[in-house]
Amino acid sequence: MSKGNRFSRRVLSFSLLGVITSGCGAIPFLSSTATKNLDPRQTLEAYFDSLATQRFDIAENLMTASYRARLGKQGVSSLLHSTQSIQVTDVVDAIAWADQLGAHLPSAPADRREFLVTFQVDPSATGRDDWSVGTNRRFVDLLRQNGQWRIDAIGVSPGVLITGKPSPASNQTLAVVPIEPLRLGPAPIDRAIYTARQSAVDHGAIPWARDPLQVVHHDGPSFGLNPDDPATIVGQDVDPSSLVPRTRVAVRQGADSYVVTLIQPIRTGTSGIWAISGVQTAQAIGG
Repeated sequence: MSKGNRFSRRVLSFSLLGVITSGCGAIPFLSSTATKNLDPRQTLEAYFDSLATQRFDIAENLMTASYRARLGKQGVSSLLHSTQSIQVTDVVDAIAWADQLGAHLPSAPADRREFLVTFQVDPSATGRDDWSVGTNRRFVDLLRQNGQWRIDAIGVSPGVLITGKPSPASNQTLAVVPIEPLRLGPAPIDRAIYTARQSAVDHGAIPWARDPLQVVHHDGPSFGLNPDDPATIVGQDVDPSSLVPRTRVAVRQGADSYVVTLIQPIRTGTSGIWAISGVQTAQAIGG
């Protein structure tokens, strides 16, 4: 594997950026026979339409046997009954999304696809650990078996086509496709993604996301910073525009110095997560 592909497939905890999306709405359920040889997006839409209309047996039939086995009987039931209402609002090919971030991934094999899907969700009482009220985003993997596309994974982390590693059955650890070149300037904060990250922290996962220094080490590679670069907190205040807590971290990369700015986009205080909102050279801010 080339050096570029090794970097493109590195799995790190992430700060997701904006995506180019194409709209799609729910479609009526397509029978098992009718869905043979169709575009995988149609299976994706049929699956979530079945959840929305509480046709759980149909939705379960659109999952691969492997995915059902990884989840277990109780996990499948929990997944199928985790929403009161769910609507697909946007779908983007995950490889195209990753390439927009500079990943340069190979094309998907003929029997696999992965999408980054945006939903409007009203969670069920038992699904509030998995979904937020309102906008949510998930990576959805599909596998083609015997001419039929089926759901093979759903999670907040990119799957095997992006990372080179299979998604775990319970996918609470967030990941990013790193960008090799140094990227300076402001970084947009995707609240839907960071709401999922905050939820993961609240349920005992990724505790490092509450520590701005650790966030720089985990998320910095997607801005071209090495996770081993020395980092020191050099300032803490309140962002004058958003009025949320802000931390500045100095990062030394060889002979160069950079200042990484982080904010708490979801919740303030010790339980709130941190997100990188921009990277500048130290000289640019008078450092």
